[in-house]
Amino acid sequence: MAQRQSNGTYDGPLDIAAVATLVERVGLALVALALPVAVGAFAGIALNAGSLLAGIDAAVAALNGPLTAGRGLSWLFHVSTLATAVGCWFLGLGLLLDGLDL
Repeated sequence: MAQRQSNGTYDGPLDIAAVATLVERVGLALVALALPVAVGAFAGIALNAGSLLAGIDAAVAALNGPLTAGRGLSWLFHVSTLATAVGCWFLGLGLLLDGLDL
């Protein structure tokens, strides 16, 4: 008895509008999830530092250090800031693709 198997090929044209929508949604989801975490981690760093200027210095030091060496709030701030930046890049790419008339 023969079984029908999909060969996984796609013969249609690439729909730029669908790709743009998908990339926009992924970027927006990343920003929506990571930005509150980054703000909360920064607030925690600032509260632990004692003053706002010391908190800003500690947050900049957390971003300047290597990702693998961080622990606790500094690591969380570093990762969430990176995720927010990646989300902004994806959102910008989606908006750029959406604006193209291809």
